[in-house]
Amino acid sequence: MFSWLSKKLIFLLIVFLFPASLFAQNNNRNDIPISDEQYKILEKRRGLIGEEISAGKNEWIGVYQQGDHHPTYFMWSLNQGFLIWGSNHTFYPSRINFGKAEFSNNRLLLSPEIATDHLNYQQVATQFVPVKWGEQHYLIPADELANFAYAVHSGASSQLVEYLFKSEDYEKTRTGLPDLPKEYQKIMVMKAVKPKITAIKKDSGDFWKTELTLNLGRAANLRKGMILYYSKPAGGFSIMITDLDEKSAKAKLVGVWNEDREPKVGLRLTSKAPKDLPF
Repeated sequence: MFSWLSKKLIFLLIVFLFPASLFAQNNNRNDIPISDEQYKILEKRRGLIGEEISAGKNEWIGVYQQGDHHPTYFMWSLNQGFLIWGSNHTFYPSRINFGKAEFSNNRLLLSPEIATDHLNYQQVATQFVPVKWGEQHYLIPADELANFAYAVHSGASSQLVEYLFKSEDYEKTRTGLPDLPKEYQKIMVMKAVKPKITAIKKDSGDFWKTELTLNLGRAANLRKGMILYYSKPAGGFSIMITDLDEKSAKAKLVGVWNEDREPKVGLRLTSKAPKDLPF
């Protein structure tokens, strides 16, 4: 019978948050370094954009990053366009994209020049909404505003860090709520959603393919890609909604921490990140 990991495990965390929205994680899985020619382009554009950032007064131009382990970096300016680069497992660029950038009608519009079939293609949204949160600046893909609102609702830094935030704002004050459009305010301030596990389907060969069924669905404000948590002092686990209808949902395991916590029928989860969450 497949082991549910060692009870002696001190810390294990494997999290794949909002995979539909993460342009870094949706790319090729290789870590083949970009070519010398591409690196020269990266260095040149980084220098030109950096010069304009240093001289500019627009609060939204600058260097942004997404992720905290192997961050993806994004920088842009009004005249020099944008540049984005990252890697899967190393700190040498294996993904790159660049092109024109236009700020119009409170939207940052990008025109990427690297084709999707390129070996070192770096995916990037083509339309971002600038969102300010206290003194911090975020660039949120226009079709991901609801997901960002759910991340704010959760209070989990591991979810929030997966959106582009201005690097120089890292230690600046974040007060109140982000200035998202009015229709997303209710998501950020809603009460925690607390579904129960009603069924578990284990995979005999892969712990992470365990499928969970929940007793709440779309009608209870669950959303595909949403992260839910179960936590006790000795440890816990997190799951991600993979499919749902009005009154039920399917989910998969995406993380465990401290001692292994085996999901059981009847356990109640929450959409609010626990205060003792170790990430």
